Amino acid sequence: MAWLARSPGKLVVLGEYAVLDGAEALVLAVDRYARAELAPSTAAECCFEARAGTTETRVFAPGRPSGIGLVDLLGEHGGPAGAWVGAIDSREFHADGTKLGLGSSAAALCSWAAVWEGATAAREGRAPRLPDAEALIALHRRFQGGGSGIDVAASRLGGVSTFALGGDGAVRIGSVRLPNSVGFAGIFAGRSAATPDLLARYAAWKAHDPRRSRELVAELQSISAAGCAAARGGDAQRFLDAVVAYGAGLEKLGGAIGADIVTAEHRQIAAHAREFGVAYKVSGAGGGDVGIALAADSDALDAFKRFMDEQGFGVVSLKVAPQGLMLEERIP
Repeated sequence: MAWLARSPGKLVVLGEYAVLDGAEALVLAVDRYARAELAPSTAAECCFEARAGTTETRVFAPGRPSGIGLVDLLGEHGGPAGAWVGAIDSREFHADGTKLGLGSSAAALCSWAAVWEGATAAREGRAPRLPDAEALIALHRRFQGGGSGIDVAASRLGGVSTFALGGDGAVRIGSVRLPNSVGFAGIFAGRSAATPDLLARYAAWKAHDPRRSRELVAELQSISAAGCAAARGGDAQRFLDAVVAYGAGLEKLGGAIGADIVTAEHRQIAAHAREFGVAYKVSGAGGGDVGIALAADSDALDAFKRFMDEQGFGVVSLKVAPQGLMLEERIP
């Protein structure tokens, strides 16, 4: 039998960086999917294929390291008996070989963890149990060496979520909806970002200037909390105002930590968005990658998207993925 799984990507709307310090954040699961498959093999060796911007294949003996971090992390426990063939396909998170910044690693981890659990359950003669969000977040932190886990929560649960970390690192996740009439689109700024480098700069800045960092983080926390409250209350204008304010806060943060969180391309896109009455900000750690445009006026959003396309920026048409991680057993 074969196990198949898929997990959606994400767009962070509010709470970047400050979520690491307890801020309530808001994230969308979006309809770009990482797919995983795993099945027993009659061959003498295991074969794994990673399909992303490029395709990489590894062949190795059962029970031996593959050299691929995610595969080896899950391989510490359970899995199929003997040789197997598997793959993770995250090509939907790339455009022309370039990573868009939609949470591919989190989605890939969720999908691979699910098929690995399916194979483990089959070997142990029980029904599979999908890992919960907290377990997947812990796994992803081991894989990446840290992080809030907000992208994992979106991939696991789907829909629109609020997300916060307690002082003990415990996760609080709530379900919410975008205010009625608010639509969104992704706008790719043309280059991928190095998220770990930006997060390292953020951590170093907090250690070096604790007073200033507390002030600015508190400002970001307040804006994000207001935006989450507006979403829960269905107040579209307050929600969009918070998006714009948080984008400005991220630009201020970039100046403080000495990093181009809001790049020249993102600033240019934001200026055009204002002309169309559209709220715009970077989504995620910034430094490139994708930004998010939101508006309550669908005609204004459509006009902005057409203009962005004419200007040579990549418009990424996205919808909220209502369902998160899915696992399917397929019997040949």
